[in-house]
Amino acid sequence: MPVFPLKARLSGLFASEPTVEPDALRRYELRLLNLYRILVGLVFGTLLLSGLAARYFGLSGPLFATGQVAVLLYTLAGAVLFLASELRRYDVTRLALIGVACDLVIGSLLLFVFGGLESGVGVLLLITVAMSALLLPGRLALLTAALATIALFSESAYSLLTQSTGGRNLAQAALLGVAFFATVAIFYWLARLTRQSQELVEKQGVDLANLAQINELIIQRMRTGILVIDTEGTIRRFNESGWYLLGTPSGEAGTVRQVAPDLYDRWRYWITTGKHNNVPIQIAQGVPAVVPRFTSLGNAEDAATLCFLEDESMVYRRAEELTLSSLGRLSASIAHEVRNPLAAISHAAQLLGESEDMPETDRRLIEIILSHCGRVNGIVENVLQLSRRERSRPECVQLGPWAHGMLADFRQSHPLGNDQVRLLLEDADARALVDPSQLTQAVWNLLRNALRYGRQPDRPAEVLIRVRQPSPGKSATIEIIDRGPGIPPALQRQLFEPFFTTRADGTGLGLYICKQLLGANQATIDHVPVPGGGSCFRIQLVVPQRDLVA
Repeated sequence: MPVFPLKARLSGLFASEPTVEPDALRRYELRLLNLYRILVGLVFGTLLLSGLAARYFGLSGPLFATGQVAVLLYTLAGAVLFLASELRRYDVTRLALIGVACDLVIGSLLLFVFGGLESGVGVLLLITVAMSALLLPGRLALLTAALATIALFSESAYSLLTQSTGGRNLAQAALLGVAFFATVAIFYWLARLTRQSQELVEKQGVDLANLAQINELIIQRMRTGILVIDTEGTIRRFNESGWYLLGTPSGEAGTVRQVAPDLYDRWRYWITTGKHNNVPIQIAQGVPAVVPRFTSLGNAEDAATLCFLEDESMVYRRAEELTLSSLGRLSASIAHEVRNPLAAISHAAQLLGESEDMPETDRRLIEIILSHCGRVNGIVENVLQLSRRERSRPECVQLGPWAHGMLADFRQSHPLGNDQVRLLLEDADARALVDPSQLTQAVWNLLRNALRYGRQPDRPAEVLIRVRQPSPGKSATIEIIDRGPGIPPALQRQLFEPFFTTRADGTGLGLYICKQLLGANQATIDHVPVPGGGSCFRIQLVVPQRDLVA
């Protein structure tokens, strides 16, 4: 049973040279010409040996012997040239030039032996001239026509000196010479058109081969499973995803009923009613549920069926991504609209707080209003920051200089007081492929969280930034470690979810933003418990391509 190969080769995907030999047509023409020479030699040999040449052409004595030698040499030359062309060792132009030279020499000799133009032997030279136009360059073809014309005029001049019919022979030689040059022009033009057509066909053949390989590669890499089912229910072809969704059958897949009875029922239902059942089915254990779709490969009654197995989880993820995208835009719009009334509430509370007759209980309420306004404003700022986030622009970053500059900027923007933030650079040559501005933003969020939450009661915070890369080609790691109380195991699964926080004054978006920023750079972030107390957030960064090659 033919199936799609499980691994399509990327090497040699595009054919750069024609699949047909460039001189194939000319070699075929040369083969026919050599066979023609052998045939002419056999015909003239038969005439000489049967006595017909002596009866109709009056050959006898030296002319008869000369004719025998010429015919024998011509036949042998045709046979040798035919074998040489079949061996494919010699250039077509060289073989054609040798053959045309033999035709001119032996053809002129036969023309003289058999009595000149009146015998009709001169027509043989016309075929030689025509084939030279097909096989030789234009100048050599014209030279062949000129030599053949000279041979005709030479024989006619000899006849003029020895016979009374020489004048008529000169007229015939002139007409035949004109025919030689006309034949060269016509056949050379036809040969040029033929070669252009052949080149076009070969180019189109290469394009079609490339297109077929591209289509096969695309089909093989499609996440949607594809099956071809004949009218008897036998699975004829499938791609890699189809092979996986069928449960990775070994060898030939067999019939649909044997491999997937539920899929067979869906197929028969579609054939009977022409409708699809959109309820997902699970064909084999350990593979995702699929929604099968069917279409006919043609209008005939015995046409095969093309089956698409759509992974339900992929469809769900696409719908979820669209939903999240819509919710993100909606959240950004709501945050923008909340900002103006929030500013008004905060400003009004500040004005109330400036009143000298305000009781202390009311001042406490105003402090609560301002505190919660600040928290809501932080949520609005984070949501707007997510909605305005630019596309990442990764570049090769030397993590050592980047870490020193990032920490210096952080200390300048965030006075630490008694808190400590140390940098431990274990590998000075560590580097990664990442957008430096987005990496800085993510690490700043982690440092603010560590300084705020990663401290013991009544003690200053101690935060360590560790940068390491065991060896070139290995992923670079940035770790932000604190010595605080740590995070309970029950809460660790929810750390990177939006709006999850354990503090009343937290927004719950800091770690979520970090994960989104790093995910845009194909990096990962995980929480790792620290022995003895504390938390460690570990960032795994992508290695530059040149490190992978090294």
